[in-house]
Amino acid sequence: MNTEWTQISPQEAAALHAAILAAHAHHDLEQLVELYAIAADSKEREGDVDAACFFLTQAFVFALETGISRAHELNRRLVAYGRAWPLEP
Repeated sequence: MNTEWTQISPQEAAALHAAILAAHAHHDLEQLVELYAIAADSKEREGDVDAACFFLTQAFVFALETGISRAHELNRRLVAYGRAWPLEP
């Protein structure tokens, strides 16, 4: 799956959606972080801030749940949009 989309095609969107559903089915939280971040990046590039923040929030929650350090980066992005409070340092 291409992670550097300038604009996601309908086929790529369908593949991303299927991958997200599969990751949910397998309870693969680390994969969910990555997939939701990809979706957020795509929506951010399209200028759809609300959708980007929705996907960032999903990625952030799963990152917190898994305890991976990417949670801080995702939190910073949400804070920049005024959608979250900063995590403690």
